[in-house]
Amino acid sequence: MSSIFNSIKPALRGVGSYISTNKDQILKPLLGAVGTLGAKALTEGIPALINRIANKNKLSRAPPPEVDLKILEDPIYKKILQDMTPPNPMPVSNIVGSGMKKKRGSGIKKF
Repeated sequence: MSSIFNSIKPALRGVGSYISTNKDQILKPLLGAVGTLGAKALTEGIPALINRIANKNKLSRAPPPEVDLKILEDPIYKKILQDMTPPNPMPVSNIVGSGMKKKRGSGIKKF
């Protein structure tokens, strides 16, 4: 196994030395490609994103479907609504912060 790695080492050294001597010729086209890709993303991606947000807002502003008022007067519908609501709702004194636990202690003790 080590003989395989020993035979590959000179080739890798050759590639490494080629890259180190010609890094400007290798990196300039890569940086140009990255810049072109970024410019394409800015020119086409941002308008597409704005259109998507605008269309999403248009869909969310659509009026709700009309409710048939005859259903609201139906005795079965009224019975279902009465069964869903509790007879005596529990009083709530403080909703904000009622589920928070009090933090006690500083955590790290210094002596």
